[in-house]
Amino acid sequence: MNVNQKIEAALSDLVGGNIWPLSCPLEELPGEWIVHNPELETPELHGDDADLEWVHYMQVHWFKRGNAKSPVNYVGIRKTIRARLRDAGFSVSDIETLFEKDTGITHLVFSCNIEEEDPYGET
Repeated sequence: MNVNQKIEAALSDLVGGNIWPLSCPLEELPGEWIVHNPELETPELHGDDADLEWVHYMQVHWFKRGNAKSPVNYVGIRKTIRARLRDAGFSVSDIETLFEKDTGITHLVFSCNIEEEDPYGET
């Protein structure tokens, strides 16, 4: 299973299947959705002058519409997403909270990483 598939398998049911790589493809945004994107892919372990293990650094963005006066209560979903990512093998390094007053959208950004299972397609 690749990195995108792991994220989608772990989180898709939380947003009714509204999860996509890079951006939401819908013209009208759903009430709640997730997009994810790669941030960095880098070798983390070297041996005999070769890269041996690769790590994918990803961002997972959770969005939910509310009203333009205050953010939605995100505490529960923040803990759930963090736990689901951990259970899928990711390490979460930080979570940023954003609120767009003009749209009323609450936005959480999860920075996470995971070691690539088979970087060279050998198994």
